[in-house]
Formats: sequence, C-alpha cells, structure tokens
Amino acid sequence: MQPELIDVVFRSQKRRDLLLLLGEEPRTMEEIKTLLDVSPTAILPQIKRLTDSNLVIQKNGSYELTDMGEQVFKKVRSLVDVLTLVEKNNYWIEHDLDGIPQYLLDRIGDIKDCNLIKADPSQIFEPNTELLNFFSSSRYLMVFSSFYRPEFLPLYSKLARLESEVSLIFTESVLEKFLHNYERKIRKFATMENTELSVCKDGVKIAELIVSDRGMMISLFDSQGRFYHEYMYCSEPQAISWARELFDLYKSRALKVEGEKSIDSFICTSENGTFFESEMLNLHTDVSKILMHLQH
Repeated sequence: MQPELIDVVFRSQKRRDLLLLLGEEPRTMEEIKTLLDVSPTAILPQIKRLTDSNLVIQKNGSYELTDMGEQVFKKVRSLVDVLTLVEKNNYWIEHDLDGIPQYLLDRIGDIKDCNLIKADPSQIFEPNTELLNFFSSSRYLMVFSSFYRPEFLPLYSKLARLESEVSLIFTESVLEKFLHNYERKIRKFATMENTELSVCKDGVKIAELIVSDRGMMISLFDSQGRFYHEYMYCSEPQAISWARELFDLYKSRALKVEGEKSIDSFICTSENGTFFESEMLNLHTDVSKILMHLQH
C-alpha cells in the first residue's frame, strides 16, 4: 500500500471505519450516519478525502468503494482483524504458534472473535462440563489432541452412537494411553461407520483442537512447552472454517487407524516406536504392487 494511502486510511478513525463499512456493501448517507453514529458535518470531510484518493465513489445515491478501494479494504480488514486479535488478550503472544502453518497465520484474523476460557484452578483435573455440554449436540466433531483427555471419551462415543461424523487424531503417546486404559471403547469407536481414528507422531506444537458445526476451540503450549488448560473459543463461521483447515492439515499428515488389525499393529509396534515406519513400509509395498500390475 502506498504511503499516502496509509496516511489517508490510518490517520483518521472515522475514515478507517467508513472504509470498513463500505467494504461490506454500498451505503446511503443516512445509513452511514446511523451505523457510524456521526453527523453529516463530521463525516463529509472524510468522504471527500476518500473520494479524492480514488477509494470511494458516489453512485445512484449511495457511496461505494472503487476497485482500488476494494483492494485497500482487503488489506486494512486483514490488519484490523489481527490487531483486534492481539489487543483482546496476550494469549497469542505468550503461546507457541509454530504448530500453525504460515498460510493460516496470515489469516489468523479470521479467529479474532475468540474468547479465552480458563479452567478453575480447583477443578483443573475435572471435566469441563460447560464445554462437554456445548459440543454434545454437534452434527460433526473433529478433534486433534496431543494431550490425554479421557473425560472427553464419553462425548466421542455418544456422538458416534447418534450418527454424528466424528474424526479423531491423537499423537502416538496419547493413543497408546487410551488403548492402555480404554482399549475396548477405542476398538469399538474405530470400527463404526461414521467415525475416523488417526494417529500422528509426537512433538506437535498444538495441545488440542476441536472443530464442530457449533464452534471451534484451540489450545496451545506456551513458549516453554507447558500446558495450562486454557482455551481460545469461537463460534463464528469464519473461525470454524479456519480451524477446519488446520485440522485437515494435520489429518493429511496422520495415518488412519482402520479396524481391529490396524489397532493390533499399533499395539504391537508402539512399544518400540516403529508404527509409523511399518505403516509407511506397507504403503510403499502396496504402491509397488500396483505399479508392477500396471506395467504388466
């Protein structure tokens, strides 16, 4: 963005608010006055400044953005969203963002409406009934977890029985703990038609990610790798979409645990950490067989 345009947009709160308002849709003067709570004498000079800068044009009794104005709006909207996110609380500054890919960091303003949920210190190891109840009516549920949370297992099973789509991704150590303590339930879950169970290597920089049609929740480790049972939550559609992209990324990096045989394989190989190596070898063997078949 050119320096003079930066000055036009950011040197005045009224001009910035007007640009963002017109970025939604064209507005009449009456709508501008009402939505921005300003008088004509206060807003007219700002309209003129934006018009003189070829960002706004008057057409058919309404004010709207020019093509250049649309491009500036996209940049300003993105920056304002990020500033809103950071100014709301220090969570994103104090926690490790390495688990979020750059293309989603570039759009982190999509989750600007997230609110911080802190666990009661006296109940830090107790189930968060508010969250469990909230997600219990989800039509679909996607969970990535590198943190052992057995209190959520009844939620996964309940939604699966209700025929909601449930997709779980656990790190190797987390899945190993689940199988050690709840093997029967995990086996049953993995064999249901509307469920998916996947496993990824340990060391992921995200503690937990939950995505459903009702909302999204993400929890990160702090800069020292510690987890404090704090979550950022949002129910806005753009935040849910952002979180789904993050989940899909980790799903693409995980291995699907399909049926009893795959679970048996995981149990047999988890002790010496060879599950991923053996599964990748099997995949390579299958691909080689297919290629040989095609050649003949």
